[in-house]
Amino acid sequence: MDLLALTTRAHHATGTTITGIGTDDWDRSTPCAEWTVRDIVKHLIDNNEHRAAQASGRLRKTRPTADGDLTRSYAESSAEFLAAFDAQALEKTFDFGNFGPLPGKNALAVLFVDNLVHGWDLDAALGREHLWDDELATAALGVASRYPDVTPVRGPGGAFDQAVEAPPGAGPGEALIALLGRSAPPIPRR
Repeated sequence: MDLLALTTRAHHATGTTITGIGTDDWDRSTPCAEWTVRDIVKHLIDNNEHRAAQASGRLRKTRPTADGDLTRSYAESSAEFLAAFDAQALEKTFDFGNFGPLPGKNALAVLFVDNLVHGWDLDAALGREHLWDDELATAALGVASRYPDVTPVRGPGGAFDQAVEAPPGAGPGEALIALLGRSAPPIPRR
């Protein structure tokens, strides 16, 4: 599995979703408890900036996060993030909060899942149909299935909710969001 290529594709897909956010959409609630559309996009920008700095060894660059700047800030931070994760970065150890210290490859895998799933969260909040890329969803499901089912990773205050049952006949995208505690009707896959 070429995790860098998959992560690049996930960033582009989520970036496309973010580009379509309208000025009246930022305060919409999302499947992430207590987070609005704005909060998710700021979280993604923060992850990109923080992890790019860790990967590159450079000082963290912060971008404007006013509503009118969020789309551009995501695109810029995403490009910086993707450029920073080279072969050397994958050999580093990252301090990863609830997950503890992680080797670069594992950190990138967690960030890949986070970015991909938040793209779904945004589409769900905006009332859009989310078309899963089965290759990305299958890879993310493989990563997420290894997340420990313990606090502080899952449950109240954790990075993810407890898993819920996926709908019958669920594809890899639907199985992924169910594993991470989200519920939705089956979604078409591309």
